[in-house]
Amino acid sequence: MSIKGYIASSADGYIASVDGSVDFLTPYQHIDCGYDQFIQDIDIVVMGRKTYEVICELGDQWPYPEQQGIIVSSNSDLALTHPSLSVWNQDLFRLVEHLKSKTEINVWIVGGTQLQNFFIENNLLDVLEVFEMPVMLGDGIPLFPKFNCPSYALKSIHAEMIEETIIKKTYHFK
Repeated sequence: MSIKGYIASSADGYIASVDGSVDFLTPYQHIDCGYDQFIQDIDIVVMGRKTYEVICELGDQWPYPEQQGIIVSSNSDLALTHPSLSVWNQDLFRLVEHLKSKTEINVWIVGGTQLQNFFIENNLLDVLEVFEMPVMLGDGIPLFPKFNCPSYALKSIHAEMIEETIIKKTYHFK
C-alpha cells in the first residue's frame, strides 16, 4: 500500500486563495503534469469535507468515478454525489488501519492542508508531489501550515521542470 499526496501550489506556497479559490491554476490546465497516469494508479481517494465541496462546485460530474472515495467529515449525513463515495467520521488513525487492511492499493490524499498535514505529522504519507505554479498569490491557504511534530529528515527530494513553466517537487517520506 502507498499513501500519496499530489497537489498544486503557488510559487509563494499557497494551495488556494483566502476564499478557497483555485482559479490561479486555470492558465496552466493545458500543461501535462502526468495527472492521467497518476490517477490510473489510484484506487482510493481520501479528502476532507471542504475539499469535497470545492470539487463538487467545479463541475457537474464526479471527477474520480473509477476510484473509491472517502470523505472525512463529522457530518455523517453529508450529501454524496456519486455511488463510489462514503463518509468517514471516525478517528483518522482508524482510517489508516482500514486503508492498510487493503494491502495492494494506492491512496491519494486529495488536497486540503489539514488532512494532508495529519498524514505528514504522523509519518503516514509515503510520497508528496507538489506542482509549483509560476504565480504569487500573496496570501491564502498555505501548503504547509505549522506542523505539530518534531522535525525529521525526508528520504529524498527530487525536482524537475515541466514545459519550463511548472516545477514538480517530489518528496519521499519513507
